[in-house]
Amino acid sequence: MERFADYALRALGVRLPEDYARFMDIHGKKLSDDPVRAQSWLQGLGSAHFVVGTTLAFRSRLPGFRLENVLIGYAGLKTIVINKVYEEIDEYFMLDTREGSVHAIDSFGAANRLAESFEEWIGPELLRAVLKEQYKSSLTVVIFDDEQKAEEARLKLLELRRGGFVELEDAVVVVRGQDGTVRHHQMHKLTRKGGIAGSITGLIVGSIFFSPVIGAVFGAVSGALSASLTDIGIDDRFVEDLSRKLKPGCSALFTLVRKADPERVREAFLGFGGKVLVNSVSKERETVLQEILDAAGEKTE
Repeated sequence: MERFADYALRALGVRLPEDYARFMDIHGKKLSDDPVRAQSWLQGLGSAHFVVGTTLAFRSRLPGFRLENVLIGYAGLKTIVINKVYEEIDEYFMLDTREGSVHAIDSFGAANRLAESFEEWIGPELLRAVLKEQYKSSLTVVIFDDEQKAEEARLKLLELRRGGFVELEDAVVVVRGQDGTVRHHQMHKLTRKGGIAGSITGLIVGSIFFSPVIGAVFGAVSGALSASLTDIGIDDRFVEDLSRKLKPGCSALFTLVRKADPERVREAFLGFGGKVLVNSVSKERETVLQEILDAAGEKTE
């Protein structure tokens, strides 16, 4: 089978950045040929056919469209004002193959930069998509900049479970001491290991509490957990991979929740602190959780 990088070079005359080319080799078949009309598996990204066809269409319509730019997905409708009248036009995701950056570009050619690299831009959504495929329940990872907070959070969740307000399938605490040693506290001891998100976790945590990460980003996602493993608890290989990236003096809480009373959770964790690394259900839920943790000014005694 032809590699996507070779196909793009032959069809478009461009050399793709390695991160995007590798992503397409692994996940390209999951992407829509027409993300304008059909929902794409991830972030509006299009298949190889979409990339080539849409890029060629832009080249023919926009004389100033640079040859090193490639259209990789559909962003949605954008509202602009033309002659004092509001108009909606299409907006796309564009990859600058020369420098590797990702931009939004509308059908008139107006563009703005979204990220310095494809992996930086897609990393959080890719991690969420993979976790969502592997877990039926809501998996959340929260990072704390001290060694005690993750365990305190787990105890709060266990208290909510005893009260019947949370159906908690698993909760894992990871602590990295100042001397670099790592300690795990798990509800379940898994008997099997699977390759899930692996090294892509480093992609989205480097600027939070983690050391810089070097290595493959998307390759680890190609592994899949078995259905039986997802019924047992959180994949320990995923936990171990992320724990190696924690900075000394930090801790992390991994939770797998089937159902929860949102008001009780809000009361328990309002202003608690921490950084939500990912929630497997949606970006919107991730944002709500972060707002609860950050609401220090609203916390009641």
